[in-house]
Amino acid sequence: MNNRYDPNNNGYNQQNGYSQYSGYDQQNGYNQYNGYGQQTGYSSYPQTAQSYGESAKMSMAEYSKRIYGWLGAGLGITFIIGFVLMKILTNAPDETIEGFLPIFFGGMIVELVMVIVLGFFIRKLPYVASLVIFGIYSVCNGITLTPLLVVAGGANAVFAFAATAVLFGAFSIYGLVTKRDLTKLGPILMIGLIVLIVYSIIAMIFGMDSSSLIISLIGIALFIGFTAYDTQKIKSGYNYYANDEQALKKSTINVALELYLDFINLFIYILRLLAANRR
Repeated sequence: MNNRYDPNNNGYNQQNGYSQYSGYDQQNGYNQYNGYGQQTGYSSYPQTAQSYGESAKMSMAEYSKRIYGWLGAGLGITFIIGFVLMKILTNAPDETIEGFLPIFFGGMIVELVMVIVLGFFIRKLPYVASLVIFGIYSVCNGITLTPLLVVAGGANAVFAFAATAVLFGAFSIYGLVTKRDLTKLGPILMIGLIVLIVYSIIAMIFGMDSSSLIISLIGIALFIGFTAYDTQKIKSGYNYYANDEQALKKSTINVALELYLDFINLFIYILRLLAANRR
């Protein structure tokens, strides 16, 4: 999935995967998607779990506040790093870009390791360890997002961020307030995610277009659905872990990570939609 800088293609070589790949002809490990496939997220908390909400030391409001606090911190780290590096690398001399390459590849490697660790061990990790890994992952994501931001340009990147924030906020609120049970969407969303990943791999192998208008719209719709779905799980997660203070605290990081991945992937597909519209 190579986002090579190609001036004849508006900066995009259409061999993109489902995480942001660099302009440097290296693969970024499907980082955004592996988190969904392996971490805690896309199976709902048991509907039959007893609610311990009234006896929990942490209130539902505090639980939600922590989740969105970690989410905001992670996104803040990622986009501050990404936009600062974009500013530095845009129209930078070759020496500066060459100096960035080891940082970029190092970020990719660490990010892939974090995905594996979070995918297999997130429920077993201590609270502090989960928080540290989330922070490291946010830093690495800012680094690996940078080439995509440089290719898109500052104006498009800012517009995509604003559009992502509006869509994410709207459907996150919908997930919180709707009376409709969204758990049935889980299998459908996972099937859609698998189809996109498989298409990405095929596109990479055969040089097909993986950033077309239709694919971008499907990706946006998919992660809008994931946003509402994951947000609704906040309440069931609280009820499920409410009798275990430590598990409840760690759950705030796990849910924040899921919502973080929703936001990042939604942002990437909006950028791709802008690129597809330019062609």
